[in-house]
Amino acid sequence: MNRNKSYGIFTSFLVLLTGSTLALMSYNIYILTAGVLFSFVYGFVNYKKQLLPVIKFSAWVVLGFVLSQAFFYWGFYSGQKTYIILWVIKPHYNLLVDFLTEGKGIAITYQGIIWGIISSAKLLITLFLAFSFSKRLNPKIVLNALKKIHVPPLIALGAAMTFRLLPEMAEMSKTLYSVSRIRKPKKLSRITMPYTFLKALIYNSVKKAFVASLALETKGLPDFTFDCEEIKRPDAGAADLLFFVILAFLIALNFIIF
Repeated sequence: MNRNKSYGIFTSFLVLLTGSTLALMSYNIYILTAGVLFSFVYGFVNYKKQLLPVIKFSAWVVLGFVLSQAFFYWGFYSGQKTYIILWVIKPHYNLLVDFLTEGKGIAITYQGIIWGIISSAKLLITLFLAFSFSKRLNPKIVLNALKKIHVPPLIALGAAMTFRLLPEMAEMSKTLYSVSRIRKPKKLSRITMPYTFLKALIYNSVKKAFVASLALETKGLPDFTFDCEEIKRPDAGAADLLFFVILAFLIALNFIIF
């Protein structure tokens, strides 16, 4: 691996590390929104249409996060002061609900919606940046690095395959979505589609993992002497450093605000 590739991977990892730090530390909805925007721009500039399946998948994740927190916000059940937008089931109306919620009922709260948005933003920052980094990383690099610190071969191989998991999942999601659009099952509605899609994604992932394990048992461990196809990005290092500075500024701004 030449010096330019090493430098590009290092700067890409630096962006991922900084963005993950921002997602971990910040709870400011405005700073996190800015982080999501810059993370999306970073992934789109580097990989353009390849980021589309990740965006579609993340939309369902965000919807699930916001809805779950809107209906079941932890602060509401722990006794914190919350603003109730709408009562779904009021207290002392249903015995089972009262038993499960300790007599508090189920309500859509403003704080729950905000918390869902914040949680989603944290996930999206990490998701977009991790996708970009994993697309750029060659498994051979991971194996060589782990080999130098004497990590067992099986563990090293698992780590290398993990770094390539996100792009594979994104491509699989794109295929499943395209097939569902073409076939259009009669029983598939907009309500059941996310569940059916996720179930198919899990089944296919397990199948791929099973086939990979059989291949490793029969053929042995790969040596990864090949180089994975890499998308050439002009001035990738300079762009990475620019996004690193932006994300680092957001971290500093988070400290100033708080």
